[in-house]
Amino acid sequence: MSNVILLAEDDEDNRDLVQFVLMKSKLDVKLVVAENGEEAVRLAKECNPSLILMDMQMPVMDGWTAISLLKGDEKTKEIPVIAFTAQAKQEDWARTREMGCAEHFTKPMDPEELVALVQKYLKAQATV
Repeated sequence: MSNVILLAEDDEDNRDLVQFVLMKSKLDVKLVVAENGEEAVRLAKECNPSLILMDMQMPVMDGWTAISLLKGDEKTKEIPVIAFTAQAKQEDWARTREMGCAEHFTKPMDPEELVALVQKYLKAQATV
């Protein structure tokens, strides 16, 4: 059975790139896509993903708000979230960690680094 990864990303090019990288990686994953934080929160509750990649700046609801909602909900609080953002200042890293993000991954992305992060969290889930 495929692991479900939820990607919350408003930029179509970034969505396409992540989808391409994961497909080429041959990982057994199913990518579910949300275009804003509100949609991401709803989809996380519906599909119970193994991992969430969350853009921090999106329309409708930003990633900061979405992560707060996800980490405050019993059903979704244990899902690892990787902040997937262009915000690379030290205070941004600190803020995402304080919110409960497992990682802070900056864009533009390194495809090999993304695959390694995904593998890391899927393996961690497999051993639980």
